[in-house]
Amino acid sequence: MRIAIYARVSTEKQEKQETINSQLQVLRDHAKKNNYIVSQEYVDNGYSGELLDRPALDKLRDDARKKLFEVVLVHSPDRLSRKFIYLGLLQEELKKYDINTVFLNRPDSKDTPEENLLNGVQGLIAEYEKAKILERTRRGKIHKAQSGILIGSIAPYGYRYVKNGAIGHYEINDQEAKIVKLIFNLFINKRLSIRSIAKELTRRNIPPRQGKLWRTSSLHRIIRNETYAGITYYNKHMAVESKNHNSVAKYKRAKNTSMRLRPREQWIPINLPDDLRIIDKDIFSLAQRQLKQNSESSSRNVKYRYLLRGLVKCGKCDSPFQGVSYHGDLYYRCGNRHRTFPLPRECHAAAARANDLENIVWNTFCDAIKDPYLISDQLVKLHEKNKSNNKINNIELIDKELESLRVEESRLLDAYRENIITMDQLKDQMAKVQDKRKYLEQDKRDLVIKQEKNLSMLSLKKTLQDYREQISRRLDKVNNDFESKRYLLSRALIKVTLDDKQVRIKGIIPVNPPGESALSNIASTTSGCCVRLQLLLPMPF
Repeated sequence: MRIAIYARVSTEKQEKQETINSQLQVLRDHAKKNNYIVSQEYVDNGYSGELLDRPALDKLRDDARKKLFEVVLVHSPDRLSRKFIYLGLLQEELKKYDINTVFLNRPDSKDTPEENLLNGVQGLIAEYEKAKILERTRRGKIHKAQSGILIGSIAPYGYRYVKNGAIGHYEINDQEAKIVKLIFNLFINKRLSIRSIAKELTRRNIPPRQGKLWRTSSLHRIIRNETYAGITYYNKHMAVESKNHNSVAKYKRAKNTSMRLRPREQWIPINLPDDLRIIDKDIFSLAQRQLKQNSESSSRNVKYRYLLRGLVKCGKCDSPFQGVSYHGDLYYRCGNRHRTFPLPRECHAAAARANDLENIVWNTFCDAIKDPYLISDQLVKLHEKNKSNNKINNIELIDKELESLRVEESRLLDAYRENIITMDQLKDQMAKVQDKRKYLEQDKRDLVIKQEKNLSMLSLKKTLQDYREQISRRLDKVNNDFESKRYLLSRALIKVTLDDKQVRIKGIIPVNPPGESALSNIASTTSGCCVRLQLLLPMPF
């Protein structure tokens, strides 16, 4: 009798452990014992039993149509399919060509209603078994994640995964961590785009973890990964079936091959120790803000140039204004004008002629920087505000309180030695003292930084005239340079709001010493001193 052997394993781990070979050997031994002639072996390595389209299974079905064998020998029903409906379909199709299906766990079964019922029951049990295993595994992983245990052995770039028994943890990969810091520095301080960062890393001969060239998608994942700031997440993504029907690959090894982001409330945070933090939280937040700003001001698919692209908001509904063209003229118009989703609302804010709005904003911005009194007045107000702060602002008072805490600690230790208080009471009181000391020391550090800033502001007033003249000359040079003007406005302006017939401009003007390239540092909002600009102007519609 001519037979065909079919074998399948569903995971790469099973494939590496050669369970497919042991499965095949059992089937071959059974065929040899019964003097069967094996005409062909059909093997699907690493394919899920939930899928019907498997390369070896399709070849078996094609050969069955040609009647190249009389029996298909399979180890058990779940090897043929883990879905009850697919199992019945395959058996029915083979029976149509007078080909029997024999399962090794029941080699003497006959084609009777009872046996068909038993096969169906086995198929249902296999389907149920897989669902049960998946659910138990899912709940087990969620419980571990909620307990603060890392799930998954693939560490992000900059870390290595180290396993101790059943529990693993991250360790910093010093070489990769330096590159992560370099990427954030290029993105935030150097203001390079993702593509420019990839080119810069290639120019410096810095290879990625895999492959030879850096991809923009990999750099995006690095900049968005909160693990570098000390927190990672489990249950962040869910596997779904791919919607890409134009895939080059005909066969897929699993059903759910695409990933989709879950709602943020379903993410399970896992806090990492402070010594595993590669990027400061404030720097990471700045990077996310920069990513959002880059996305809003991206020039992709833009037919016309808009100086204020991504900067204009609607004063009525706070939606972004979009650039539109009407009979050759350019306008800014509220994006909610005809929107009916997610809410059926329409905004009736008037459109603004692009040329008028851009001229008003640019001229106002330049006048504010050239104003000899604006910056000095703002600095004086800021200095007075810091002086009148009601928080603890005297280092001597903080030092006295710290000394009182040291005396209190000494008294607690004496009380414990004399058996006045117990060890538990000592630990409880010492913890309160240490917490108070931590807050006082932080207040002291903040005060020192604040005083340094005040001193720098006072000294900065002496150079304001030189600064104003220098930046004024540079602004005049870029007056006809669209890209330079856009760079300055996008970095310095926070928001331009159109409300009725008024323009509200909110922005930041940095104050840098003349030797620090004021024009290139005009985007800086993270260090040094800055003047906040808020103006309300009429808009000619």
